[in-house]
Amino acid sequence: MSLELPAESFIAIAAVGWADGWMRKAEAEGLMRAAQACGVEGEALSRVEEAVKSGSKIADVDVSAMSGWQRALTYSIACWLARLDGVVNSEELAHLKELGGVLDLPQPKLDAAGSAAFDIAMLPGGHRPEKFDFDALAERLKVKLPSLVGS
Repeated sequence: MSLELPAESFIAIAAVGWADGWMRKAEAEGLMRAAQACGVEGEALSRVEEAVKSGSKIADVDVSAMSGWQRALTYSIACWLARLDGVVNSEELAHLKELGGVLDLPQPKLDAAGSAAFDIAMLPGGHRPEKFDFDALAERLKVKLPSLVGS
Protein backbone atom coordinates (compact mmCIF):
# COMPACT_ATOMS: atom_id res chain seq x y z
CA MET A 1 0.00 0.00 0.00
CA SER A 2 1.49 3.25 -1.09
CA LEU A 3 1.35 6.35 1.02
CA GLU A 4 2.79 8.40 -1.80
CA LEU A 5 0.92 11.57 -2.61
CA PRO A 6 1.94 14.48 -4.82
CA ALA A 7 2.59 17.94 -3.45
CA GLU A 8 -0.68 19.04 -5.06
CA SER A 9 -2.56 16.93 -2.51
CA PHE A 10 -1.02 18.83 0.38
CA ILE A 11 -1.40 22.20 -1.28
CA ALA A 12 -5.13 21.49 -1.59
CA ILE A 13 -5.25 20.24 2.00
CA ALA A 14 -3.52 23.46 3.11
CA ALA A 15 -6.46 25.37 1.66
CA VAL A 16 -8.75 23.44 4.01
CA GLY A 17 -6.46 24.33 6.92
CA TRP A 18 -6.60 28.00 5.92
CA ALA A 19 -10.40 27.98 5.52
CA ASP A 20 -10.92 30.08 8.63
CA GLY A 21 -8.26 32.60 7.62
CA TRP A 22 -5.30 31.14 9.47
CA MET A 23 -3.57 27.85 10.18
CA ARG A 24 -2.84 26.82 13.74
CA LYS A 25 0.64 25.63 14.64
CA ALA A 26 -0.56 22.06 15.28
CA GLU A 27 -2.30 22.01 11.88
CA ALA A 28 0.82 23.28 10.11
CA GLU A 29 3.05 20.75 11.87
CA GLY A 30 0.57 17.96 11.19
CA LEU A 31 0.30 18.81 7.52
CA MET A 32 4.07 18.99 7.04
CA ARG A 33 4.46 15.66 8.85
CA ALA A 34 1.79 14.13 6.60
CA ALA A 35 3.53 15.43 3.47
CA GLN A 36 6.84 13.92 4.56
CA ALA A 37 5.15 10.64 5.53
CA CYS A 38 3.66 10.52 2.03
CA GLY A 39 6.98 10.97 0.25
CA VAL A 40 6.97 14.67 -0.57
CA GLU A 41 10.48 16.05 -0.53
CA GLY A 42 12.81 18.66 -2.02
CA GLU A 43 11.29 21.43 -4.12
CA ALA A 44 7.84 19.85 -3.86
CA LEU A 45 8.05 19.95 -0.06
CA SER A 46 9.06 23.63 -0.28
CA ARG A 47 5.89 24.31 -2.31
CA VAL A 48 3.82 22.59 0.38
CA GLU A 49 5.56 24.59 3.09
CA GLU A 50 4.76 27.82 1.26
CA ALA A 51 1.07 26.80 1.02
CA VAL A 52 1.10 25.99 4.73
CA LYS A 53 2.61 29.39 5.57
CA SER A 54 0.65 31.56 3.14
CA GLY A 55 -2.44 29.61 2.15
CA SER A 56 -3.62 28.22 -1.16
CA LYS A 57 -6.78 27.79 -3.19
CA ILE A 58 -8.27 24.40 -3.96
CA ALA A 59 -9.36 25.58 -7.41
CA ASP A 60 -5.74 26.27 -8.36
CA VAL A 61 -4.63 22.69 -7.74
CA ASP A 62 -4.46 20.21 -10.62
CA VAL A 63 -5.55 16.76 -9.42
CA SER A 64 -5.97 15.26 -12.91
CA ALA A 65 -2.93 12.99 -12.58
CA MET A 66 -4.02 11.57 -9.21
CA SER A 67 -5.39 8.05 -8.94
CA GLY A 68 -8.66 7.27 -7.18
CA TRP A 69 -6.66 5.97 -4.23
CA GLN A 70 -4.62 9.19 -4.01
CA ARG A 71 -7.79 11.26 -4.20
CA ALA A 72 -9.39 9.31 -1.35
CA LEU A 73 -6.23 9.55 0.76
CA THR A 74 -6.03 13.29 0.07
CA TYR A 75 -9.61 13.77 1.24
CA SER A 76 -9.04 11.60 4.28
CA ILE A 77 -6.01 13.63 5.39
CA ALA A 78 -7.96 16.86 4.77
CA CYS A 79 -10.75 15.58 7.04
CA TRP A 80 -8.21 14.72 9.72
CA LEU A 81 -6.62 18.17 9.46
CA ALA A 82 -10.00 19.91 9.68
CA ARG A 83 -10.79 18.03 12.91
CA LEU A 84 -7.36 18.46 14.47
CA ASP A 85 -8.40 21.33 16.73
CA GLY A 86 -11.56 19.52 17.83
CA VAL A 87 -13.95 21.70 15.83
CA VAL A 88 -14.90 21.64 12.15
CA ASN A 89 -16.33 25.08 11.42
CA SER A 90 -18.56 26.10 8.53
CA GLU A 91 -15.64 27.46 6.49
CA GLU A 92 -13.74 24.19 6.83
CA LEU A 93 -16.87 22.23 5.87
CA ALA A 94 -17.28 24.40 2.78
CA HIS A 95 -13.65 23.85 1.81
CA LEU A 96 -13.99 20.09 2.37
CA LYS A 97 -17.04 20.12 0.09
CA GLU A 98 -15.11 22.07 -2.54
CA LEU A 99 -12.18 19.67 -2.25
CA GLY A 100 -14.54 16.71 -2.63
CA GLY A 101 -15.91 18.25 -5.82
CA VAL A 102 -12.44 18.84 -7.25
CA LEU A 103 -11.38 15.30 -6.36
CA ASP A 104 -14.45 14.03 -8.23
CA LEU A 105 -15.23 11.09 -5.95
CA PRO A 106 -18.81 10.03 -5.21
CA GLN A 107 -20.17 11.17 -1.83
CA PRO A 108 -20.17 7.64 -0.32
CA LYS A 109 -16.44 7.35 -1.03
CA LEU A 110 -15.79 10.80 0.43
CA ASP A 111 -17.77 9.80 3.52
CA ALA A 112 -15.75 6.58 3.87
CA ALA A 113 -12.48 8.50 3.50
CA GLY A 114 -13.53 10.96 6.20
CA SER A 115 -14.64 8.11 8.43
CA ALA A 116 -11.28 6.36 8.07
CA ALA A 117 -9.46 9.48 9.28
CA PHE A 118 -11.81 9.76 12.25
CA ASP A 119 -11.22 6.09 13.15
CA ILE A 120 -7.45 6.57 13.30
CA ALA A 121 -7.72 9.90 15.11
CA MET A 122 -9.64 8.10 17.87
CA LEU A 123 -6.74 5.72 18.56
CA PRO A 124 -4.70 6.54 21.68
CA GLY A 125 -2.84 9.77 20.96
CA GLY A 126 -4.28 9.90 17.42
CA HIS A 127 -5.72 13.36 17.93
CA ARG A 128 -2.18 14.73 18.25
CA PRO A 129 -0.41 15.46 14.95
CA GLU A 130 2.85 13.90 16.08
CA LYS A 131 1.07 10.65 17.02
CA PHE A 132 -1.30 10.26 14.05
CA ASP A 133 -0.54 6.96 12.30
CA PHE A 134 -0.62 7.52 8.54
CA ASP A 135 0.17 3.86 7.82
CA ALA A 136 -2.86 2.87 9.92
CA LEU A 137 -4.91 5.42 7.97
CA ALA A 138 -3.91 3.75 4.70
CA GLU A 139 -4.83 0.33 6.08
CA ARG A 140 -8.20 1.60 7.36
CA LEU A 141 -8.91 3.29 4.05
CA LYS A 142 -8.08 0.03 2.28
CA VAL A 143 -10.79 -1.71 4.34
CA LYS A 144 -13.36 1.03 3.76
CA LEU A 145 -12.60 1.58 0.07
CA PRO A 146 -11.17 -1.66 -1.35
CA SER A 147 -12.30 -0.74 -4.87
CA LEU A 148 -9.81 2.15 -4.96
CA VAL A 149 -6.75 0.18 -3.90
CA GLY A 150 -4.36 0.11 -6.83
CA SER A 151 -6.47 2.52 -8.89
